[in-house]
Amino acid sequence: MRRVIWQRITRKKCQRQLQLIELLQQECYCVSELAAKIKVSSKTILRDLRELQQKNYVIKKKLWQINWPQQQTYERLYRKIILSDSYFQLFQQYLWQCGSKNTNYSQVKKLNQLLLEWNLSVNLQTGSLMGEKAVIIHLQIRYLRDFYPCNEAEIYQQVQEYHRFSSSNFLEKELFPNTKRLETFIKKFELLDLVASYFFLDYTRYHYQICSAFYLDHQRYQTNLYQEVSQALTIVEQVVDWEIQLTKTIFRTKLFELFLGIYQGLPLTISYYPLKEMKVAEIFCLLSKKMKQALPVLGNCRVDELAEVMHTIFSASHWSVLALNPELKSSLLIQERYQAFLPFSEGK
Repeated sequence: MRRVIWQRITRKKCQRQLQLIELLQQECYCVSELAAKIKVSSKTILRDLRELQQKNYVIKKKLWQINWPQQQTYERLYRKIILSDSYFQLFQQYLWQCGSKNTNYSQVKKLNQLLLEWNLSVNLQTGSLMGEKAVIIHLQIRYLRDFYPCNEAEIYQQVQEYHRFSSSNFLEKELFPNTKRLETFIKKFELLDLVASYFFLDYTRYHYQICSAFYLDHQRYQTNLYQEVSQALTIVEQVVDWEIQLTKTIFRTKLFELFLGIYQGLPLTISYYPLKEMKVAEIFCLLSKKMKQALPVLGNCRVDELAEVMHTIFSASHWSVLALNPELKSSLLIQERYQAFLPFSEGK
């Protein structure tokens, strides 16, 4: 679930409560079990559970569980908890240039600390966020995707309207070697050239076939981006033996998506944040160090974050191939090849 990034700009209590409902959606627990898993005291867990119980989010029978008759889906419950957080509410205001000059300074200071890893900060004078335009547009689109029932056309039209009278830094032309593909996209969604390129890159993240075709455009024109993805893939293949071609194809496309985000100026924690806390295998740390040394474009990336991203891409490719190869013999072969890289329980 991609919307996990929003937890990064909420209070610790909100983050704990999100962890609680993630655990409770899977099975029922007692307080001591939840405390052990989240690594806080039983007193803190009980306080959080009682607060969630007052809102009809969870109920206590023999064990604690989500109050499913009141909450239709886990994702709906997730949204309710996030949207009620005071830091996230403040972030919403500045994301859409509605921040007040009279906002409590200590809250703004705390929000700025949380936004630092995204290279953003609050501008009290304008009531908006300061930082790379690509990052702000990306977050606005993600926000509408995650919290409102809009289709893609409505999302792009709304964000376009927001930026209609603002100056925009255009993305490098080299990112779009096949201009007809971008022109077709603009025509399909009836967009202005001003921010359409940002929307197109967002679109590729949610449509695998489009992303794959976009990669082939770069391959055909032998762009710098294609060369760097190929170089990164060569480093990976020094330690990975693909069991079938499909695995390499999926991994390569996801790697291309990652590099697209880096070219846009998106921090790794925004463009490809891990779905959950994970123990990263040592092999991904070594791969990340080699890739960073070989590719200047990765110069601003932290090795630990890059290792987490590589682990996430590798894991996602692995489970995608398993889903597409339900036949037992193929599945066992794939599992055997990946055992050295992925924890045994991952994906369960």
